[in-house]
This record gives sequence, C-alpha cells and structure tokens, in this order.
Amino acid sequence: MPSNLRCHLLALPNVQTTKHYSLDGFCSATIRMAKLLKLLGHEVILYASEENEAPCDELVHVITKEEQTTLLDGIDYQYAGFFGQKCYPIWALANGRTIREIRARKQPRDVLLLIGGTSQQQIAEAHPDLVAVEYSIGYISSFAKYRVYESHVWRAMTAIRQGSEDGRFFDATIPLFFDPSEFPACDRADDPPFVLYVGRLTVKKGLEIACRAAQAAGLPLKVIGHGDEALVTHGAEYLGAVSQDVRNAWMARASVLIAPTLYVEPFGSVVVEAALCGTPSVTTDWGGFVDTVEQGKTGFRCHYLGEFAQALVDARHLDRSYIRQRADSLYSIRAVAPQYQQYFDRLNLLWDQGWNTVTAPHERLHLVERAG
Repeated sequence: MPSNLRCHLLALPNVQTTKHYSLDGFCSATIRMAKLLKLLGHEVILYASEENEAPCDELVHVITKEEQTTLLDGIDYQYAGFFGQKCYPIWALANGRTIREIRARKQPRDVLLLIGGTSQQQIAEAHPDLVAVEYSIGYISSFAKYRVYESHVWRAMTAIRQGSEDGRFFDATIPLFFDPSEFPACDRADDPPFVLYVGRLTVKKGLEIACRAAQAAGLPLKVIGHGDEALVTHGAEYLGAVSQDVRNAWMARASVLIAPTLYVEPFGSVVVEAALCGTPSVTTDWGGFVDTVEQGKTGFRCHYLGEFAQALVDARHLDRSYIRQRADSLYSIRAVAPQYQQYFDRLNLLWDQGWNTVTAPHERLHLVERAG
C-alpha cells in the first residue's frame, strides 16, 4: 500500500491563499489542508493565485491578482467564489487553466482535492482517472463520489437537501482542525469583562441577538467582521475587519464569545478558534454547535433572549484551561491528522475493487495503527 499520495489541491479563484483572506473560510480551509497533507508526508500541488502561504511542493498559478481585481470589481470577495452570474467569468477562467495544468502534471493514482462544490465539478469531470474528494464540505452543492463533511449534522442536512434517504458508503465526517500555536491563551486577570462577536455582519449570523443579549446582560459587546455595519446596534463597538492575528488576540482577551447563528451552521469554526484560546462560547442549539459546545463546560447553547443574557454572565465562570484542553484534544491538527490518514488509506484500498475490497487481517491492523 503506498504511504505517500500525490494531491492536486484546488484553491478558490476569488482569493490569495494567505492569512490576509482569513475571513474567507474556504481560503483558511485550503491553507489548513495543505499543512495537514505536508504533516502526513504527502506531496501537494496547489492550484491557486500568486500570493501564497500554504505549504506545497509546487504552486501553480491559475489566476492573477490583477484578473481577480478586474473580474470581481464591485463583488464582495467573501462571496465571489459561489454566488451569482457575475462570478461566472472568474470560475470559467480559473477552471479552464486548472484543467490544463492538471493534465500536464497528473500521474496514475493521484488524488484531486476540491472544496468548491459544483463550481469545481467540471475539473473533476475532465479528469475521471483521478479520485476526486471534496475534503471539507460545509456547503450544499457537493457532488463527488468521495466526500468528507465537517460535521455529522451537515452530512445529514446535505442528504435531506439533495433528496436522498439512503446512506452513502464512501462518505466520512472529519471535523475542521486548527494549529493551536496560532491562538494565544489569556487568563484575563487584568481585563474588564466583555463579550466578543466574530463573523459576517449579517442578519442570519444572529448579530441582532448578540447586540440585544449583551445589552441585557450589562456587558459591553465588541464586534469583528465584514459586512453591514448598520447591524451593529444597542451600544456595541465595531472594531472592523481586522487581521487574523489581531482577531485571535481579541478572542483570547474576551470573557465570552457569542455566536447565535440563525441557520444550521455546518461547523461554526469561530467557536473552536475561541476555545483554543480558552474562551467559552454562547450559541444557538443546533448545527455544528451541538458538537463543538459542551453544555455547561465550554459554553452554553441557548433558546431565548433571557437565556442568552444569563449565559453571557455565567460563561465567565467556566474553566478556561479545560476549554482549551478539550479543543486541543479534539480539533488540533495533531488530533485530526490521523483521521485523514485513515481516510486516505481507505481510498488506496478501494482504488481497484471499490466496495468489494476485502482487506487481509494485517492490512486492517495497519489501518488501526495509522489511525492511532
């Protein structure tokens, strides 16, 4: 069984793969996956734009920064990867180049790693000899035979939305993962208490709930994000769309993070990022939060305004060292890497015979050892 994979990792064409674009979750996921693949010893060929901070063996430019600026003129870069007819030209350009560049580099048994849903489907269809894997699904438009979801909740939601009542043997659920060294810890001994909101400034992210709950709790609210600043109300302070390092420093200092998302969150990475700083979270009681927020231990999942307000007060007394330790044990890159390696080992076993593959006892033991 080969231990090293050649991976063609595709970035989205709307961003540079740098921390400057950390507000774009898909960009952050691409950088994290590159780090994980290199940690596991796999070869990474990254198809992206010009500026790059993702570790790789080869960076293939499929779109320039100038082309991004021109084609995305007047479009919010956070949403440019997916929404609306205005975005078609940038996808058409980048996808066409990516297809050609992969054709020039691919070898037998290579893996194609995608995170753009049906927007990248034509690339997979152009290379049917590669195993196409959607490696971090937090969107509805998934299509590949091999899929890795960010949470069990989103895996079930996708099946419902796509009209399937049957299970899918080759699907897997592996949580998002993070580098704990990027998230500073703070005991907050010298800081006055405050609540922090980090995310898009939209109605569906529950920003109004955050503003009202903080006011009801008698705690100041600081807001970080990109979007409609008019939604920052009830005396909350808007800090802007700050850099990743500045955002992480604010998360470490916060008494509590609030994330009252109104829709079913596929994962809700900001809660885990805050937890890696030792900061508890107050959230709604659905979506990925059901897994990431341990009720009464790392935060509270709430159901009405008064409960949110009380939770913001009570969360200040939770054990920050336990919150950080739990997040590290479940969501650090070290903790999650063996899960991906087990998944890649399974792909290697399935390559020739698919579902009918029968592994010998020593191969099954090998999988257990690699996973551990």
